Amino acid sequence: MPLIKYAQYLTYPDGNPAAEAAFPVQLLGGNVLVPVFSDKAGTLPLANPVLTDVDGLAAFYAAPGVFFTEIAGNVFHYPVDSTETDEAWPGTYVHEQPVAATTWTIEHHFGCNPTVTVLVDGARVEAAVEHLDSETTTLTFSPATAGTALLRR
Repeated sequence: MPLIKYAQYLTYPDGNPAAEAAFPVQLLGGNVLVPVFSDKAGTLPLANPVLTDVDGLAAFYAAPGVFFTEIAGNVFHYPVDSTETDEAWPGTYVHEQPVAATTWTIEHHFGCNPTVTVLVDGARVEAAVEHLDSETTTLTFSPATAGTALLRR
């Protein structure tokens, strides 16, 4: 069975990245740790719990399935079925808005309306959220704002 690359940015409840954090990859509905690998062929096993990188990116290869992990109360799901052929970014899309604007248009391609957390200088701020369709979300601010939006399925 082909292994699928799972990759997702993990964050703490305050929106900060879970940098260099150990996280268990478990089967949904249980506490069984699943085998994870650093290569598509499955020849280089990774330790589970897995470590995120300095930006909070969790990346590994595993057989198709429905997995989850929890970091400080945030639960992240990794649902990928056996028909997947591309890399899976199942849970979080990070949008950086370096130039202040009153409207941010975000193409996330989730196929659903995600939840949105907006961070400006590390603090949560409010924005008017509109889902134009299942692939596109806009955020409206007054005044113009620069920062980061975390979109989650």
